[in-house]
Formats: sequence, structure tokens, C-alpha cells
Amino acid sequence: MKPKINISESVVKRLKNSSNSCCGKLYGIATQSEIVVLAICVDQNDVEFKNCLPAGIDFCGIFNIADEASHYDPEIISNAVFIGGVVGKNDLKVHIEESGKYISTLFNVVLEQHINNTYFYIRTKGHIPFQSEFTKDALKETFETLHKTIPSELVFGIFKSNIFFSANEINGVEDNISLKELCEDSFNINEDFNKKKVTNVKPTVIEFNILRKLTTNKSSELIKDHAPIGILDKRKLIKSNVFIHFLFIALLGPTKVVNTTLELDSLAVVKNDIKIKNLYNIMLESIKRLLNIHQAKLLSFLKNSTSTKSLVHQVYHYYPDECQHFITVLYAKDQSESDLKASRLLLHKHLGLQTNSPCFRRSNQYMFEKNLNGPLINPHEGLKPTLNEGVVALVKGKYEYFHYCQNKMDDNGWGCAYRSLQTLASWFKLQGYVNREVPTFSEIQQCLVDIKDKPSSFVGSRQWIGSTEVNFVLNSLLGIENKILYVSSGEDMPSKGPELVSHFQNHGSPVMIGGGVLAHTILGVDYNQQTGEIKFLILDPHYTGDEDLHTIQSKGWCGWKNATFWDKNSYYNMCLPLVPREV
Repeated sequence: MKPKINISESVVKRLKNSSNSCCGKLYGIATQSEIVVLAICVDQNDVEFKNCLPAGIDFCGIFNIADEASHYDPEIISNAVFIGGVVGKNDLKVHIEESGKYISTLFNVVLEQHINNTYFYIRTKGHIPFQSEFTKDALKETFETLHKTIPSELVFGIFKSNIFFSANEINGVEDNISLKELCEDSFNINEDFNKKKVTNVKPTVIEFNILRKLTTNKSSELIKDHAPIGILDKRKLIKSNVFIHFLFIALLGPTKVVNTTLELDSLAVVKNDIKIKNLYNIMLESIKRLLNIHQAKLLSFLKNSTSTKSLVHQVYHYYPDECQHFITVLYAKDQSESDLKASRLLLHKHLGLQTNSPCFRRSNQYMFEKNLNGPLINPHEGLKPTLNEGVVALVKGKYEYFHYCQNKMDDNGWGCAYRSLQTLASWFKLQGYVNREVPTFSEIQQCLVDIKDKPSSFVGSRQWIGSTEVNFVLNSLLGIENKILYVSSGEDMPSKGPELVSHFQNHGSPVMIGGGVLAHTILGVDYNQQTGEIKFLILDPHYTGDEDLHTIQSKGWCGWKNATFWDKNSYYNMCLPLVPREV
């Protein structure tokens, strides 16, 4: 019986919306009864791309989006999926290999919500020592040895628990329960799991530490009756010259030796009903994929560079909204964002992503750990849609919610525009467009003094600012150009619907609006061109409470508002930040 074919909505969108002919590989999770296509690579010859994906996601087929006049004979691959389409036709045909040929089959489009409610991610973190002569053959041999030895040397411990996984046993819990059961209240493995609603969109990530197993031969003096089953190496990797260096051994001539500690931070994806006794091998596979990336980086360095600094690499995980799956890359610590531009462009190309906004800068990395003392990120996510039946255009990417009374500062009654400005600045920081922290009130005020907009007495005052000052500060401190929209009355706000739709579709940055003595942040609009009705997604900086998402959403501090939200007796200025077209 043919397996059921499910294809991620993000894959369908990218293939349907392709403006050029392209072909490549499909990656997903395959069983005898089901194939779930989750990722694409627009390069059939790239054999290393799989290492960037979580373990559990493997090659499962090919695709071809062709010009109408062209002819394409897909390679017959056993049990593979083949997706075909024509540029501009907005239609896909799906086939499955059967008896040496591709047979047309039906498929389902699956949403991110369904995928992340069905599958969990396993993250394993740690470090392992690495020493090798710095030659091509020696490096390959050392990595081959690592691949062979790590199954017998590593123990995985679930973060903040007494549950440990080794090759032969699990300590601390019965091995016949499912991963989902392990995450429930009685085990307290994932604090966020039981807080999530059934309709969770974001991925569930279970974290494991990588430990070194102690052997009785090498550690007999250390092992007592109460000996632990492993050692967690908590030493920080502080400076590059501490843990990566060359040794020039005089007796062997100018032989270079690399002596380092490799950062391990790998991901795997599994169905949430998997028995936990089956987790060890997939965690090993995720580490091996990351070791393959480390090996490729060192070999590339050996071939192309003479600087020792670029040997120091850091792991970055990304979860682009347009992909809806994780991508793992290594960046050298001493390389600037400008140095990495070519690598980022290649990632965009391979994933079929547009190249007008960054997805793989360092600041775009996925945030696994919440900053409990920091602002909420994207509090609009999870809000119910409007019933306006119009074109919905929303902020793209991530931002932080700045509002009254944060950081123990009492700006109630005068700081709303400052807070909106900080929200806008956070968006540019988190998207990777700027490499500086969100400006403080003092920095905002000093900037306005420096450009001669305000007198020196303005610094340290409680004087409010408006959209004009927001424009000045964004331009002066962040180098951001802005567009100013003006309406003479709140009643005229619906007339700006088309311009706001265009802004969110083409730029995607949040908008600051000031009118009367109030400022707000617009995160999106729902504009019905036929009826002229419009809804505004508003982030209100006048909130004075704690970072409580439920309160913020349920009480309307972040929510959809009608046009009557705006005061008909006030005029309004909107500051629309314009976004550079770059990766």
C-alpha cells in the first residue's frame, strides 16, 4: 500500500510561488505508512545539506518546477516522492515511486501547528576534546574515529533532571514510556509543555546535556560506591586562544597540530509518542551530523586560509518563518556579518527563500531560553483572527514589547513614544539589521540633543516625544530611513489602509503612531478593499503590569482594534521604518 503523503504548507508555498524554474531535493520524515515532506534544497548536487537539518529529517524525494515549454524526466528513485510544477501556474502534481515509475497520488497540506503538535525536538548540548595533525588526511581520520567511539563514550542527561540515557540503559525512569509522557507534570521535564494550549504553534524542545562516561580502568581512583554515571564538563569556552591553537613540534618539522574543544549543540526531531528507549540513537545521529559540519569547516579552512582565528566556530540554530523547520549552521567567531554574506545568500538559495530580508544573521538565531526579566517577544502571536475578511498584512519577524514601568522606571504618563521607539529598535536588532542594543531613554534624549533638536536640559527630563523625534532617533542612532504618514483626524485612518498594507507586505517593520498625547505601535492591518472596513493590530505601550502574556492579550493591550479606536478630534503622524533589501 502506498504511504500517505503530507507536505508542509511552507514547502507548498515556496514551490508554488517560485518565479524561476528550479529543481532539487525533498527532505522529510518517512515511515511505511506516511511521508511528511518538511524541507527543500534547491540544489540536487549538494550532499552536505542534510547535515544542517535535524536528525530524523532525511532525503525523501525530488522536485522540479519547470518552464512551461521545457521537458523533464525525473530520476527514478526507490520509494521517493516527486513533486512537479510549472512556473506561474500555482499548481503542484505529486507522485510516488512504485514498481520503477512515478505514480500520481493525492497529498495533504499540513500546517506548522499540526507538525509541532505531532513532533518534538531533542536538543543535545556539550563539548568534546579534539586533537589532530592539521592535514586533510589526519583530520578525516580523527573525525572518523570520533564517529566510531562516541556511541560508547557518551551519556545524555535531561536538563534539570536526574534522568540519564546511555547506550544500554536509562536511569531515573522506565524506558517503555513515551516522550510525551516524559514531558507531563509528574516528570517536570519541560516547564512550558503543560502551559501550552492544544493549538500550540511553536516547537517543543527537550534539552539534554552531553556527559562523558567514566570507565573503571581510567578512573578507578575517582570511582567510589557513590560514583556518578557521567561527568558534565561545565567549563566555559572563553577566548579563542584558550581552546584553539597551533603547536609547532620541532622534532617533526613544521607540523601543525590543532588542539581544541568542539562545541556540540545538535537537534533531532521525533514523533512525540516515540518510546524513550529509542532516543539514544537519534541523539547520536544528531551529533554525527554536527561533527560532519565541523569537519567540513576545518577542511575548508585548511584549504582556503592561513589565519588561525577562523578555526573557532559557534553553533547557530535558525527557525525561519518561511521554512517552519530548524536549520543549523556554524559561523567562525571572528567573521563579521559582511564576511558571511555569501554563506547566507547560499542558504537562502538552497531553501528557496527570498533575498530581501535576513534570516541567518547571528541575531536571527532561534531563542530557546526565555529571558524571564526581559520584554515579551511577539505577544501578538496566538491572537484570534478578525472577521473582517480583508487582506491581512502583519509585522514580519520578531520584536520586543516595551511598555510603561519596565526596568523599574516610572515613565507612566509620558514615556509611551519612547517605548514604541524601543519596540521598533528591537525589531531592527532582532532581524539583524543593526548591531546595537535597544537605546535607553537617556540615549534617546542625548541623541536629540546632539542633533540640535532639543536643548541640553532635555536629558534626564520627563518630556514626551512624538513621531518626528522617533524618526530622528531611528535615523541618527540606527541609520534607518523612515516614511511619515499624516492624517488630519482619526476618522481618516481607514484611508491609509492601502499604504499600511503595502508597508507590512514590503517592509514588515512595526509602525509608530502618535496623536494627541498618546503613542501606539501598529503591528498590522486587516483591510477589506470592497467594504473599506479596516482593523488595526495595536501594541499598547501604556500597559504597566508584569510580562504576563495572558493578561496582555485578554485585556486588549495587544489586540485588534476598530477604526473608532482613533480619536476623531486628533491628528496623527505615523513613522514607517523602511527596511534595507539585503540578507
